[in-house]
Amino acid sequence: MTITPDTPDAPANAEPRALLSQLNWLRVSPDETDTPVYEYPLFSDAHITGEVANGLGPYSFLNAVPVSSGPGIVNAPIVLRAVFYLGEYRPDMSKTDESLYHGGTLVDEIAALASLALGVRIRAGGETRRFEPGKDPFGRPCAWNDEPRPVVRVRRNHLVLPSVTGTHSLDPLKTLKSIPLIDPARYVSLIRACKFYQDALWVAESEPNLAWLMFVSALETAANDVYETNASADERLRDSKPDLATLLEQHGGHQLVTQVADMIAHTFGATKKFIDFTMQFVPDPPPQRPEQDWLCVKWEKKSLKTILNSVYGYRSRSLHAGLPFPAPMFEAPFRFAADTPPSEVPLTGLASHFRGGTWMPKDTPINLHCFHYIARGVLLKWWQSISNDG
Repeated sequence: MTITPDTPDAPANAEPRALLSQLNWLRVSPDETDTPVYEYPLFSDAHITGEVANGLGPYSFLNAVPVSSGPGIVNAPIVLRAVFYLGEYRPDMSKTDESLYHGGTLVDEIAALASLALGVRIRAGGETRRFEPGKDPFGRPCAWNDEPRPVVRVRRNHLVLPSVTGTHSLDPLKTLKSIPLIDPARYVSLIRACKFYQDALWVAESEPNLAWLMFVSALETAANDVYETNASADERLRDSKPDLATLLEQHGGHQLVTQVADMIAHTFGATKKFIDFTMQFVPDPPPQRPEQDWLCVKWEKKSLKTILNSVYGYRSRSLHAGLPFPAPMFEAPFRFAADTPPSEVPLTGLASHFRGGTWMPKDTPINLHCFHYIARGVLLKWWQSISNDG
């Protein structure tokens, strides 16, 4: 749902067209006391500590302290309490408009932001209690908007994304203070990217190929918000297909590179945009890494760009040719012991044969665990940048 001026000649000081979770914050008035309050469970399989009861405008995150927790044990450790300042809602029904569409509700928007901020699986449930002005001061329990508890399939000792389980504090939710500061159009991009990220976490353990696609789509969504290329066709060819550019150079020189680049420029512009955006916001190396160099990704610009180029190539062929990411990139990261940092690359040896395919080490340069670290770090830094831009 969205709030929008109903006529084309709306006054200059009319509210911006914005998603409801942002508009609700923009409408907060400390003088307004007759406002309804609603509560929603937020489902997760992470162990949650702390709570954020104030400081986030109309939203509070309360800790429900469930007894059981662990990978794959989904309960509702968080209760979202939302004060609604939206008042009457009248959509413009005169034309098709998807500019604010992302497939979810106000509560889904907050849950997606929380998922990225915390780096855990979070999914919004339905309304469970409402407090309405002049009615029961203890609130009215309700179940007419009930949502089923989500399911996540995990292998307890074989987690593809081990970092999203375990204990997580709610303190990073203070990042949500930026909600009213972001340009409304860019806030839509943020929510769409967060929803791809959120969905990736829920399917990663059972359908890792889908998680790969969703992480890449999250980054592409964010890249579309900031990136326009001014590079020439041959520069983009050299960035996105360096082996082809080298081969063309050897057989026909720079002129052949330019001619071929002009012919296929439309096929690799998206690759360069994805790589350039990710490199612009790439996070520092993980704070805890394996001691063995051969278990680590080389955190250097050239190496990371090569990895991102491979990942985007696998994404494209998966979508257009039905060929999944290489099977070793689906696997849980390797550990020498339970208390050692997980590997950042698949364990392939001299080569790997798995599920009908054979791959050399260069074909599988990163595992999903490490790519998740990169994707989340990039999205968080981009989120911060658009918050500062206002």
